Amino acid sequence: MSTAAHQPEPYTPAMGTLPELRAALAGLASLGLPDELAAFEDELARTPLDQVPALADRYRDYLRRNTSPEAVSALTITPAASAAELRRKIAEAGR
Repeated sequence: MSTAAHQPEPYTPAMGTLPELRAALAGLASLGLPDELAAFEDELARTPLDQVPALADRYRDYLRRNTSPEAVSALTITPAASAAELRRKIAEAGR
């Protein structure tokens, strides 16, 4: 048995189909992020069919960055915890 700490797998929403990608984009609102679904739909409507895979990949990458454990933690930190972290960093920089 390994003694290394178990690292949870990063959460990645299902994004294999356009409906799943749309649902994942709409779900960003629950993290306090702008709903990118309208922007995606607008871009999708203007994108030539042969370029749709690249467009989907770009939005998938955006979702992966913004739903990583680190990103979610940063987005959901309380103001008090944020202020404490800022004070700690300022104190470290002053040493």
